[in-house]
Amino acid sequence: MTERSRQPLLTTICLLALSVSTQAEQIEFSFTNSHDGTQQLAFAIVPDSLESDDRRPLLVLAHHAWGTRHSQAYYYNEIERRGWLLVVPELHGRHTDGRFSMAALEAQHDLIDAMEYMQAHYPVDSTRVYLAGRSMGGMLSAVTAAKYPGRFAAVVSGQGIYDVESWRKRSAPTALSSKVGQLRLLADSLLTQEVGGAPSPMTEYAYRRQSAATYVPNFQYVPTIFWHGTLDEIVPPQQTESLVAAIQAHDRFQPDPHWLQGASHLPLNLPASWVLDQLQHHQRIGLDGQGERFYPQLHLVTDEAKRILWLTIGPVVGEVFAEVQVSLTHDTLAVTTRDTEAVTIHLDRIPERVRFSQYTIEADRQVRVSVVMGDSVLFTATADQAAGDLSHIWSGRE
Repeated sequence: MTERSRQPLLTTICLLALSVSTQAEQIEFSFTNSHDGTQQLAFAIVPDSLESDDRRPLLVLAHHAWGTRHSQAYYYNEIERRGWLLVVPELHGRHTDGRFSMAALEAQHDLIDAMEYMQAHYPVDSTRVYLAGRSMGGMLSAVTAAKYPGRFAAVVSGQGIYDVESWRKRSAPTALSSKVGQLRLLADSLLTQEVGGAPSPMTEYAYRRQSAATYVPNFQYVPTIFWHGTLDEIVPPQQTESLVAAIQAHDRFQPDPHWLQGASHLPLNLPASWVLDQLQHHQRIGLDGQGERFYPQLHLVTDEAKRILWLTIGPVVGEVFAEVQVSLTHDTLAVTTRDTEAVTIHLDRIPERVRFSQYTIEADRQVRVSVVMGDSVLFTATADQAAGDLSHIWSGRE
């Protein structure tokens, strides 16, 4: 028995029916969801005889609707062939179980927490952590990519619902077969259950926070490849078309969707090899080999207090989305916020070559802006101190 198989909460499992060769371990582990504290399960594939300095890419998969952590078997052989690590968490939602959790906050944390477990226990190449999913998994992958753009080297999202309200309000095609029509009605019913009801002022926030369209500006900081079938009757291709067009308004380098002419929703459509081919050349690495891409201008939207790239953003209390625009240009730190309580700038996430000696703040309400280095607070101002000098913060970095 290897040391890895003796780790707490880690059990080697045998899945002979899936025909995966003995060159990789198949394991299950338990992790704690950081949002609600529940214990969740995940399935993983780990190349055999990994050494601590033999760092490998990690693919995080979001499973489709009615799926489980064991629903992605068609990836296994390709993952093993390439020597990658794989993790598929069992998703769960707020009002439904994991089979139809959609892009619930709980499911987002399932992906992130399972990824962090793998990074803590296995030699993951931190510059090559990828995320992928189709259908419900595509919906969740897109939202998670937008909310955690600094965590993934690249993302592939297929056939997802990216604007929940527009999907619910759009009439189903009249030519649907009886079987597909019933499936769409069932999907509509389960989605309605997860988001708390039909579209209304009471459910508007839930609809928006589970829609990738809400976080459009964030996509310019994470390479995302979208694909969709042109004859998809469950999730119309307009869902992908509209989201990508909105992203391109912020990022002219966002690729057009990969359209599968004549493809419907239910078949797999694209093999695992295609998905991994799209991801494999992306690395989350910056200039001079820095371990993170650096963007001197950020425009971010979030529904949660969290660190994103070189900022930590704290929304005001309530059902709101904090929106923050920050730039480090012309020797000035310029901060503009909406529905935001606090913004922290982390100097240790900013390259040494980037300096600024002035600041400006524009906000729709009182906001606290801080500059920190590690645990040390170097500067704090509020919106009523709209501009000032920052040159003193560099005294410790000379």
